[in-house]
Amino acid sequence: MATEVVPPPAAAAPRPRILVADDTRIPRSNFAPQLRERFDLRAVSDGEAAWQAVLLDSSIRVLVAELALPKLDGFELLTRVRSSKVQRIRDLPVIVITGDNETAERERAAGLGATDSIRKAATGAELLARLDVLVRLSTTRDQLADSQASLESARTIDPDTELLSVLFFDKQVEKLISYARRNLSDVALICVRVELSMPQSESWEGEIEQRIKLVGRAVAASIRLEDLGTRSDRFEFCVATQTSGLSGILRFAARLRKVLENIDAAGPGVEVWTSIGVATLSEELRRGGEELRVLAQRRAQQAQTNRSRRIVLGSAEGMAPGALDGQAEEGSMDINLALALIRAGRPTEVVPHLARLLEQVGPLLRLVRQQQAAQAPQAAGDDADDGPRVLR
Repeated sequence: MATEVVPPPAAAAPRPRILVADDTRIPRSNFAPQLRERFDLRAVSDGEAAWQAVLLDSSIRVLVAELALPKLDGFELLTRVRSSKVQRIRDLPVIVITGDNETAERERAAGLGATDSIRKAATGAELLARLDVLVRLSTTRDQLADSQASLESARTIDPDTELLSVLFFDKQVEKLISYARRNLSDVALICVRVELSMPQSESWEGEIEQRIKLVGRAVAASIRLEDLGTRSDRFEFCVATQTSGLSGILRFAARLRKVLENIDAAGPGVEVWTSIGVATLSEELRRGGEELRVLAQRRAQQAQTNRSRRIVLGSAEGMAPGALDGQAEEGSMDINLALALIRAGRPTEVVPHLARLLEQVGPLLRLVRQQQAAQAPQAAGDDADDGPRVLR
């Protein structure tokens, strides 16, 4: 004979927790029996204890507080709750307990953000009804917040391109920037604007979007795991990377261009043209992630407008950005940028700026010559001392 297996009873859902702050014990004794039938009741006798409980206990759904509390009165407690930087605390429903004729106090509490008020002479059934409503509202709000967080998490990566959403990208760039500031390193934002050349006779509605998504996948596949990438506009992609110098940035951007302008990046028969702009944290250390991205986007748009094949970036000292070509403005080149271009194998771009660069390094060269001149007599004296001596 088969034995019937009886499943264990499901665990009862935990009761919502209510915090009651009152030092007279009269309201608590009146309300407690009915409240404990429906809620997990926690009681404290002063405002400071209530505040500590709210800070530490995230399961509290509603706060019921007497206004005349010791250590921290109900008004101060309410002010702390509503001004908290923690959203859970700031949104906590608060019911204040007042006297029968204390209209002014009820109005003041309402002005400070009290959700509701109840008189000390009220019955437990009245308080119970109000708590039921507030607990349901609090629970619904938390569920909506959880759903929104889940949706935001699902939206962090675009499944079509495997790149981050712009919002999540900016948040992650902020983390890169914080790390760079602590470790005295640099962060570069590389923005690439893309133009496609397709045979019009073979195009169909939506084809351009599909081709751009293929380019996005090529971007995702070409960057390292520690780098960040996003589709910042319909025809634009941004990459964030940690870097140790401009020469490395230029090589990175050049490699990215080579990948994207490959004949297969957007599918067969489609040519890709790229315009690239770069912004670095070292230009201005106070910039945030979104500011760097916008700056890189602006420089990429400048390259596209000028139909330039050069990478547009600013100088290492945060000077006005200039296109890295022979027609760059006289003040757009500094010694750091010149050295980076030379290391990157582009010395011809430095030649038009040699006069300006000599002005920049002139004081340094004069200092070197002065030091050499000052050391020359001493060196001559040392050589004389080391020479043969004539005994008399």
